[in-house]
Amino acid sequence: MNAINDAVRAALKADPDIITLGEPRSNNLSQTLHAANAGRTRLHGLVEDTEFLEVPLATGDLKLRVTNGPPIEDLCDFAARANPKRGFLIVSKVLGRHLPARPAAMRGAMEDLARSLPSDLPQPIVFLGMAETATALGQGVFAAFQSFHPSATSIYLQTARQTVSSAVTIARFEEGHSHATSHLIQVSDDDLAALVKTARSLVIIDDESSTGNTFVSAAHGMIPAMPMLERIETCCITDWSGGDYLDRMARPAARHSILAGEMEWEAGTTVTPPKLAAGSNGAGTAPVSGMRSRSGLRRPETSSRPPIVCQNGERVLILGDGEHSYEALLIAEEIEAQGGIAAVQSITRTPAILGDAMGSVSQFTDAYGSGAPCFLYNILAHRPDRILVASEIWDRQIDEGRKAVQELGADIPVEMILCTYQDETR
Repeated sequence: MNAINDAVRAALKADPDIITLGEPRSNNLSQTLHAANAGRTRLHGLVEDTEFLEVPLATGDLKLRVTNGPPIEDLCDFAARANPKRGFLIVSKVLGRHLPARPAAMRGAMEDLARSLPSDLPQPIVFLGMAETATALGQGVFAAFQSFHPSATSIYLQTARQTVSSAVTIARFEEGHSHATSHLIQVSDDDLAALVKTARSLVIIDDESSTGNTFVSAAHGMIPAMPMLERIETCCITDWSGGDYLDRMARPAARHSILAGEMEWEAGTTVTPPKLAAGSNGAGTAPVSGMRSRSGLRRPETSSRPPIVCQNGERVLILGDGEHSYEALLIAEEIEAQGGIAAVQSITRTPAILGDAMGSVSQFTDAYGSGAPCFLYNILAHRPDRILVASEIWDRQIDEGRKAVQELGADIPVEMILCTYQDETR
């Protein structure tokens, strides 16, 4: 495992408006951090260079110990899930999902994980990004690996909750703890399907691993479609599993993360566990002109969309829409190249409880027609002058985005960037 690279830390320190727990802590045995949770406190400290953190949440108590990597607060914060199957949420600061993330920090994490992979993986290599949270992360790791190893034969797939009309489902699996349990892996290109069958390495990318069970389920789901598979690599930003799951993988496996540690979760007994909303696991339909990563890519994709123009110093928040989140990062990078100050977040299905890392929550309708409830957290944390929704499908996002900022007492323009994709991106 490698430490977080300098680009990630520099980007996080450059903007004090990005949500953080504070500056790095001293070596005192224990310190207290205020938590918005009935007056309880977070206990934080170092013992012989091992970092410990105890986080009280509305749904229980989370205890963490870092065994490798940077300070916890550089990478993540925490929140309570509105999910009876798992009461905590590791909230990444470099993912661009629930908290605003600067593009340099996102790219830094992607490149760190790509560099940690062996350069001599047996080829062809299949990269698999996990929906919905890690679709941008997965494609970014794939893009970085291709740039580092341009001669390697590799392709990118992602799991999806939206179905692609022209695609064949080559694998499926269930993610037991999730609010949306069902994952589909689809391919619409015969040549790509043939490449999957001959692939000898599988790289699975997720944002976080608590037990490793999702990695195991994904690997077992892919085995029938990959009869020549020899090697599995798992990648995530934070890994709290201790690596215990590796013995249960379908093939010899290794794990990679920016931060590794151990976790203990004690569910609360005084609060009735929240129930998942009806439709949380609903499947939607991808638009015909939608992103091709749902059905396989030979190289990272970019959409056809209008160019983005911003003013020097303008603060712009770019929102991904569910699984459609990699393009939001590309737009953010385009804005920063013009002198803007960009951050990325996403409309998401993740049900979380207001408080802790979740300073605000806004309701959205799933544009893909699944009926699943969708949310946007911390919409004003970047202090944006303008908000852009990067979506592959036009629905109610603009009206709901404007309503969200108005309900929080802000007057910020919300615009749509409609992104379309062509087959030649593959």
